[in-house]
Amino acid sequence: MVGSWQSVRVGSILTVNHQVSLAAPPPGAATPVRETPTRNFALDGLRGIAVLAVLVYHFWPAALPGGFLGVDLFFVLSGYLITGGLLRSTEVGRFPDLRAFWSRRARRLLPAMALVLVVSTALALLAAGQLPAGLRWQWAGALTYTSNWMQIAHGNSYFASMEPAYFQHFWSLAVEEQFYLLWPLVLAALAWLLRSRRALMCGILVLAIASAASMAWGFDPSKDSSVLYFGTWTHGFGLLLGSAGAAASASRKPADATVPRRKLMFIQLSQVLMLLAMLGGFFFLPDTSAAAYQGGMALFSLLGTLLVLTLTISGTSTRAMLGLKGLRWLGNRSYGLYLWHWPLLLLAQTVFPPQAATAAVLCTIPLVILAAELSWRFVEEPILRYGFKTAVAGWSGRIAERVKRVWNGTRGSFASVLPLLALVLVPACAVSVLLASPEQSQLEQQLAQAQDVLAEQQESARVPESNDATPPGAIAHESTNDSRKPARSPRNFTGSDVTALGDSVMLASSQQLLKRLPGISIDASVGAQIWDAPAQLRELKSAGKLRQVVVLGLGTNGDLPAGTLDEVRRILGPKRELLLVTAYAPRQWIGSVNGKLHAAAEADSRTHLVDWAGTAEGIDDIARDKIHPGPHGSAAYGKLLAQAVARL
Repeated sequence: MVGSWQSVRVGSILTVNHQVSLAAPPPGAATPVRETPTRNFALDGLRGIAVLAVLVYHFWPAALPGGFLGVDLFFVLSGYLITGGLLRSTEVGRFPDLRAFWSRRARRLLPAMALVLVVSTALALLAAGQLPAGLRWQWAGALTYTSNWMQIAHGNSYFASMEPAYFQHFWSLAVEEQFYLLWPLVLAALAWLLRSRRALMCGILVLAIASAASMAWGFDPSKDSSVLYFGTWTHGFGLLLGSAGAAASASRKPADATVPRRKLMFIQLSQVLMLLAMLGGFFFLPDTSAAAYQGGMALFSLLGTLLVLTLTISGTSTRAMLGLKGLRWLGNRSYGLYLWHWPLLLLAQTVFPPQAATAAVLCTIPLVILAAELSWRFVEEPILRYGFKTAVAGWSGRIAERVKRVWNGTRGSFASVLPLLALVLVPACAVSVLLASPEQSQLEQQLAQAQDVLAEQQESARVPESNDATPPGAIAHESTNDSRKPARSPRNFTGSDVTALGDSVMLASSQQLLKRLPGISIDASVGAQIWDAPAQLRELKSAGKLRQVVVLGLGTNGDLPAGTLDEVRRILGPKRELLLVTAYAPRQWIGSVNGKLHAAAEADSRTHLVDWAGTAEGIDDIARDKIHPGPHGSAAYGKLLAQAVARL
């Protein structure tokens, strides 16, 4: 995902705009033609900031909740560089050489991606007890650049996935490659219809606005937004805004060699303000917030486009800062860093216990840097510089030479044995993992089994008669203003007195709940939302199926809207007991949810708190997502809830 100012090498979200060098060319390789493109080191630095934001967002989500915007910045850079290169190739009045264009994109993107697929899949053997699920369809999506649509089809959530896909981050590669395939044709058609560069810029802007509007229009806070996030069209505005910026740059007259001092100061101030605003987005725009979808990501992309346009002017302090060596190094290796970080992180989180999450991240970071550097030096750079045929011929010659030395027993040939074994064993291990990869993860299998058990329970259980005086079909308007009453003696409630509504955490613990509270009625499902509880409770009450004790184990999947618990309490009336289970998950709304649950329990004598969040802190078998309990955790969940019912 890297772009270049060279007319022969432009675009991709993590690519770099620099000349490639190779200290030792393959045997027999022709000396490459040295080009002298105009380099803008600031774009390398900007790309370095983008990939750093993505890495921090995945390594420490709470530290940088808006780090996902780094991908939007990559999109802007790709759109700008790709479109700029295409427009330059049409300045002489000829149609772009699409075959050469797509060939260059393949040289840039395919080698590193193939290396990551094979090596990361082979390394999954280190977690033999928990092999990544769904690897076969993930490989199919990666190789066809349809990962985003594959993940949508399989119901994967980018923001709330129980078991994130091993190659989930390939969704952005798919969006870009689809752009590379279609955009040259669309751009040529637009250029032919609109004629002038200024009109072309306006036309592309209209497309960008339509893309951003489709994301904003489709956003529903009660639903997972991954379809909008993964969608090529709904998330294509960054690429289109960058493309509009390239058209705007092409439509401008060449600037004078010197910029007036006052104008330069204004440009520098605007660059600082835009950069600070973008950094603010990294820190203060959470990935699931309505603001992100209803204009936040689009505004960030617009700021990125404007910043890129101003960075074409030399002499500013911001351009000099972004051109610092460290940022440029990150930018130059950004494609490899992006590709390697996610599977290595998931692998480390599987190998390390949940209590050692920090150690898993700290071990992953140097491995990612090393893998990206080796990939760049020995795979990506040779192919970029010499092409597939020459680079592969050089590698083949070196391999043949090493095989010959080992075969002949040449002195010092032992050092060649391990690399040769790796060339055979790594692909073989990758194939074995692919064949053994289950369709569902252990957690998904656990939840599916629990769902089947609940379905059987609902089918066979006899519903006890309701103790509610309200006839079926009518909902009494019961007041709870005088609900705080003196302490009562225990009522000795049993499972037959309990109705429980919950999300996947309760679902994962449902078998323990059925064991400890026989007869309990459980309605729990993956993705259940707390704001749906009032409607569910009304339906149960209307049907005469609402029992004397109601448990709400919700809140994992979204914040609690104002007034929801008051509405729940009105529906239950003054005689029913309400147990509110606190939520435990590494998500930004959990603190708000639990605060509201605490306040509701303090305000009403028949509303009680069940502190699952506090209990979960000491459990050692929480799943890799740090949300769902394993066997010991689900037993603790069931015990906690049974004790709470017994105390009523």
